[in-house]
Amino acid sequence: MKKKLLLLFLLMPCFLKAESLSVLFKQGNELYKQGKYDEAAKQYELILSKNVENGYVYFNLGNAYWKANNIGKAVLNYERARIYLPTDSDIRFNLKFANSIKQDKIEEPEYNPFTRIILAVYDIFELNTLFWLVYVLFLVLAASLIFKWFSRNINHQVLNARIFSNTGIVFLLLLFILIIKIYDVRSSTYAVILNSEVKIKSGPDETYTDIFSLHTGSKVRISKESGNWFLITLPNGYSGWLDRNSLEKI
Repeated sequence: MKKKLLLLFLLMPCFLKAESLSVLFKQGNELYKQGKYDEAAKQYELILSKNVENGYVYFNLGNAYWKANNIGKAVLNYERARIYLPTDSDIRFNLKFANSIKQDKIEEPEYNPFTRIILAVYDIFELNTLFWLVYVLFLVLAASLIFKWFSRNINHQVLNARIFSNTGIVFLLLLFILIIKIYDVRSSTYAVILNSEVKIKSGPDETYTDIFSLHTGSKVRISKESGNWFLITLPNGYSGWLDRNSLEKI
């Protein structure tokens, strides 16, 4: 009995925290329904300030900022939501729509069909999901090899060979994407421009020449840091320096 009471007391802070966060979430939703979008955003931000990482909170926060006409923070939180809910159609639709009306229209390079397939799979699956898919396919290939050694039935051997070859192709494709995603996660940092307009410089200082401009909502990759400046790169290959206070990391 004492052990059960001790466990209850240990778990009680977790229950209380979950309950308080649930109340904050419901309050944010109610404020959103009432059209109080700035206040709703504050409620969702309060949840996230308590070391909570949740795709639904980020999504609702993005919607609140969108309704409050803050495109930069809307895109930022849709991007964060997509990390945790990569297959959610609502998140993908809202992010696509937000990107379609922002001021900067950055054209990505043309890709061949194979590369487009790679990018589509890369975009849909999160890292953990890809890892488990690769692991399961590896087990299927291993089982297929074991079956080949022990089976003497010709028809079974033919069917097993087809399974092995098809599974092997998918396995290699997903393994390749998994390696790229691991490298990208470890080596790349992305951010979203929050200022209404920023001048991209040729070097990490205000004295350098302006080479182009970006506006709120544009997603960039941070390639290098120097003091209070980031070297950013766009999908079209353009790059330059901007003040780190002009953006926020995803």
